[in-house]
Amino acid sequence: MTENTYYKPRLIIGEKEIIKGMSGSITFNGNSQLQTCQCKISDPDLQNYRLMNKKIEVYLNYGSDDGVPIFRGVINEVTPSDGFTSIKALDMRNVLVGRNSRLLQLTDDENYDGYTLAAFLYDVIDNKINTDETIIGLDFLRDTNPPAVMNDIRNEPKPIYEIATSVIKEAVDKDNLEKQLTFSIDIKHDGNKSNITLVKEKHLTDEPSLYLSNSDGIMSYKYNRRAPVNYAAGNGITFTYGSTPQGINGINIEGDFKDKKTARLAAIERVLLEHIETDEITIQSTKGHYISLGSIVNVNVEKEDINGNHRLTSKKISFGDGGVIDTFANGG
Repeated sequence: MTENTYYKPRLIIGEKEIIKGMSGSITFNGNSQLQTCQCKISDPDLQNYRLMNKKIEVYLNYGSDDGVPIFRGVINEVTPSDGFTSIKALDMRNVLVGRNSRLLQLTDDENYDGYTLAAFLYDVIDNKINTDETIIGLDFLRDTNPPAVMNDIRNEPKPIYEIATSVIKEAVDKDNLEKQLTFSIDIKHDGNKSNITLVKEKHLTDEPSLYLSNSDGIMSYKYNRRAPVNYAAGNGITFTYGSTPQGINGINIEGDFKDKKTARLAAIERVLLEHIETDEITIQSTKGHYISLGSIVNVNVEKEDINGNHRLTSKKISFGDGGVIDTFANGG
C-alpha cells in the first residue's frame, strides 16, 4: 500500500459519513460495463441502518480533499456478519440495467428510427429516468463520430442499457483501417451527479496520461501475449491477413450482405479491427489512482517487447486504513 502524508478515504452512504474502520475496492471494467464498489465496514451501528438502494459515494482524498467522488452509485447487496457489514454497489447506470431498468420494446409503430444513440439515451433518460430528480446526468452526452444510429432496431422488451451497448458496437472510426478506434459507454462523476458519456479510444501515439517504471510506480507486473486475429470466414468468403507465423486465429463473419464483395469488405474491416499484437499487461502500481479508462499509459520495464504505450482497459483501486493501490490492465 502507498504511504502519503495526506490520505483520508471516506464513504458517504445516504446521510451517513464513514471515515474509519472500512476497506474496499472499486473496479472499472471498461467495455461499457458498470463500475462496481465493494466495501467492508466495521461500524456496528451500520447493521441497523437500511442500506439497500442507498446512494453511496467514495472519496479517496489522496494528497488533498477531493471535490468529486471516485465512485458514486447505489447499493444492491448487503451482507451483515459478526464484526462488519459487507456491501456491493453499482454505478448510477444501474437504473438502466437488468431488473433495475425499465424494459423498452421497439416496434414498427414505436421506435427510434432516425435517432443517434446519444439522442436515444438523452430521450429515454430525460423522459423515463430523470422524472422526479436527476439520477443520470446528461451534460457530457455527445454523438459519436461516425454516429451510432438507431435505425431498424426492433426488439422484444429489453433493458435500456442492453439496447444501447449493442448499438455502440457499430460505431467504429475507420479513417485508418489498420488503426480503427472503437467507442464505449462510460460514466463521468462531477460534484453533484454522474453523467453518462460516449468515449472514443485514444491512439497509442497520443501523449501518455501516466508514466510507469520499476523505479516509479510499478510494484509488480505480469503479461500475456495473445496471437492476433488474422483470418475470417463466412457468407461464402474467406480472408487472411498477412503471414501467420503463430498459426491461424479466425473469426466468423455473420450478417446479411447484399453480395460477396460487401461481405469481404466487412471481413477485412473486422480482422483489421481485431488484429492486434495484444500484450495483456497487469500492473500493480502506487500511482495513477485518478486516471480514466482509455488513457494511454507508458510502461518502461526490463521486457523490451512490452515497453512503450498501452491503453488502460480496466482498473481496480483497493483502499483501506493503510493506503491505496491500483491494479491496471493494459492492452497494446
